[in-house]
Amino acid sequence: MERVKRLIPFIGLFIVIVVFGALTRGNLVSPRNLKLIFNQALFLMISGLGVTFVMAQGSLDLSQGSLLGISSAMAATVTAYNTALSLPAALATGFIVGLINGTLLVKFKIPSFIVTLCMLFILRGMTVFATHAGSIPIPLEMYNLDSFNMKIIVLVALIILAAFFFNYTRLGKYCKAIGSGELCARYSGVRISRVKILAYIIAGTLCGLCGFLNILRTGAADNKTGILFEIDILIALVIGGMPLTGGSGARIQSAIIGGLILAILSNGMILLGVRIEIQQAIKGIIFLIAVYLSFERENVVMIK
Repeated sequence: MERVKRLIPFIGLFIVIVVFGALTRGNLVSPRNLKLIFNQALFLMISGLGVTFVMAQGSLDLSQGSLLGISSAMAATVTAYNTALSLPAALATGFIVGLINGTLLVKFKIPSFIVTLCMLFILRGMTVFATHAGSIPIPLEMYNLDSFNMKIIVLVALIILAAFFFNYTRLGKYCKAIGSGELCARYSGVRISRVKILAYIIAGTLCGLCGFLNILRTGAADNKTGILFEIDILIALVIGGMPLTGGSGARIQSAIIGGLILAILSNGMILLGVRIEIQQAIKGIIFLIAVYLSFERENVVMIK
């Protein structure tokens, strides 16, 4: 049964490719459209890699969408002074927000759902303020940095690094141990607080990187950047096989497979002219089915 569960995301990816490939008469897999799908999936996969460390612990990060917005705004703002500071500004913003999320979670014992939901609203307000409720353009010379090859290299490097740390280091093993049983992990000598904070820092920093890549792609930081992005990440991870309760069932591949499935699904519906409200409803139904198939009911009390 466990082996079948692991195959479900791959089967789902195959189905969406075949179905939408047929419905769009091959337009889905045209070279130009494949690039569009990659760009749509890129942010989901990169941020999803970071959130994997959080969800493996049985926690959530609902601040990712607003963090994408504020990190984009910070990256675009500093380009007025020095374009070389853009990437460090985005990464630093993500790092700080991740540190705050993790610290609030472990020091004040506030559930991750509440902490990151509050941070979502705080950061959204900061984004509107930073962009003056509009947008911040970047210098024209930065447009050349939006290279398809560069994004491929960055993504592959991040996948390799994330897989290594998640599967072969104490950090990944401890994240899964916390998700499987926090009390047992504590008695086993795991420094729970440190691991939780570090997981949120990783998630925040990778989302900050997405903020930088976002301004390269769009040419500006907008006050609406990242709206519902956190929900898309959650849906992508779950349909990619990530259990909401975390633990040993957590897999780094969930971010990749889930990101691709959701990007293909969204792109396919756009090609077919499906209205946006119908798209959201379909995503909700698929998310519900994915949760039903992956939810470990015996561990329901472990969602933190």
